[in-house]
Amino acid sequence: MKQVFILGASSVYGVGAEHEGWGDLVKSYIHSKQYAEGGLGEAYEVFNFAKAGSTVDFVANTFPWICDNYQRGPELITLVSVGGNDAKAQNSPDNYVCTPEAFKEKIQNLCSVLKDRSQHVIFVSNGYVDESKVNPKPVPFEGNISYFTNERRNQFNAITKQVCQSMGFDFVAVDCDKDTWVSTYLYKDGLHPNQAGYELVFEALRPRLEEAL
Repeated sequence: MKQVFILGASSVYGVGAEHEGWGDLVKSYIHSKQYAEGGLGEAYEVFNFAKAGSTVDFVANTFPWICDNYQRGPELITLVSVGGNDAKAQNSPDNYVCTPEAFKEKIQNLCSVLKDRSQHVIFVSNGYVDESKVNPKPVPFEGNISYFTNERRNQFNAITKQVCQSMGFDFVAVDCDKDTWVSTYLYKDGLHPNQAGYELVFEALRPRLEEAL
C-alpha cells in the first residue's frame, strides 16, 4: 500500500473552496481510482494534514511526528505547499516574518526532513494575491494584521523551486498569469483560490501525482 500525506497551510486545507480544496480533490481522485466500479481496491491511503497559518518550520517540526504515528511503510508520497505565511509581514508592511536568506535555510531543512521519510515529494507553488485586499488583511482567530505582496511571494516561490530542483523534488506551478488568476480563480478574500482555482491547481498537479502513484 502506498500512502499520500498532504501538508501545508490554508490553501492546502481549502479555505475559499465551495466543495473541495486541492488536497481534498487529490483524496477524491485517489478514492475514485480505488473504490469506483472496477477500481483497484484498497491500494492507497490519503491524509490531509494541512493547517491554516502553517509556516515552513511548523511543517518540518510536525512531519516526523506524523510519520511516527501514521506511516505504515516506506512507500510514502508527500505533497506540500508552504511558504506564503513565511513571506508575509505582520502588523506593519516591513515587519517580515522571514528574510529570503533565512527562508532558504528553512526550506532546505524541510526538504531534508521530507526526504528522510518520503519516497516521492511534490511541492506546489503559492498563487497570486489581490494586493488591494490583502495588503493589509486582518487575520482570523489571531487578531493581528498581515501584509501579502506578489513580489515577495514570487521571490519565495523561486527559492522553493531552486531548492526542490537541487533535491530532485518535483515543483508544480500553475500556468496562469496574475490578472487571470485574480479575476477568475481567486476567492473574494483576495488570498485563497476559489473552487475553480483549486481545480486548476489540481489539474496542474495531477500528472506529477500520477507518476508518483
